[in-house]
Amino acid sequence: MMIKCIAIDDEPLALKLLEDNIKNVPYLELIASCRNVFDAMKVMEQNTIDLLFCDIQMPGLTGLQFVGSLEKNLW
Repeated sequence: MMIKCIAIDDEPLALKLLEDNIKNVPYLELIASCRNVFDAMKVMEQNTIDLLFCDIQMPGLTGLQFVGSLEKNLW
């Protein structure tokens, strides 16, 4: 069974590192890489996501605020 995930980070090098690490795990399927949580929200509206890799400190809305805003039934 594949675990569908997205990576969210505003720093391009950190996002690339996340992508590379995810690709090295055979049971992870990277659905999208997003530079901000607003793009991630769009991806999550159109796809079922099982796992988030999310930076904590990002401009606009932090990763913690974003995760806290998700509906409890997503957990």
